[in-house]
Formats: sequence, C-alpha cells, structure tokens
Amino acid sequence: MFRTWELTSPWTGAEIMVPTKFIVGDLDLTYNIAGAKDFINKGGFKKFVPLLDGVVIMKDVGHFINEEKPEEISALIISFIKKFN
Repeated sequence: MFRTWELTSPWTGAEIMVPTKFIVGDLDLTYNIAGAKDFINKGGFKKFVPLLDGVVIMKDVGHFINEEKPEEISALIISFIKKFN
C-alpha cells in the first residue's frame, strides 16, 4: 500500500483535464465519508476537475450504481456522450 502512494505521488494535486460527468449514489459509503459531500457539492471537486459537466446524486442507490439502476445510468452516460457529436 505504501508503495502505491510513492508511485502516484507525482500526480498529487493534478487536475483531470477531460470533460467529466460525476455520478454517485446517495447511499454510497464513499459519498458519505466525512467531508465528501461538501467537497463534491461545494466546489472542491470542481477545482481538480475543471471540465466537470455536472454532478448527479442518484437517490436510493449505493456504490454499484450500474447494477442497481442500469437504465438510468446508461441514459445519463449516453446523454453525456452525445454532447460531443
């Protein structure tokens, strides 16, 4: 585990510079970690992902959103991709 942190340290603070749609379930444990909601919803996330196209918080969905709500996830992804045609 410590070796992984060493290997990825050059990218600490790096921005994601591609158009991105962030989709998360409101029951996802990672979304409910202390501070995560504020970071995602109040601009902290946008600082690292400047081309963020939006954040979608899906209701009553956990971590495996593609398995729990496949039609809704597919529709969101297709809609996002169609913007680039």
